[in-house]
Amino acid sequence: MKILNQDTPTGELNDLKVGDKISNGIGTFGEIDSIIFESGDGYWEYTFALVGGDFIQVKKLIPTC
Repeated sequence: MKILNQDTPTGELNDLKVGDKISNGIGTFGEIDSIIFESGDGYWEYTFALVGGDFIQVKKLIPTC
């Protein structure tokens, strides 16, 4: 089971797929049902919907010069 948080490398987030088992490390865990990726001004946001209705969201700030 992969534990996700804001320190999880972006490459590892991109490698996750439906069916993988994940956790946020503080009580929410399960199998990925779907993945939503959003890109905004200065951030990337991953939302992993889990089988059963819970979700884990990871927001990565994009460093700017």
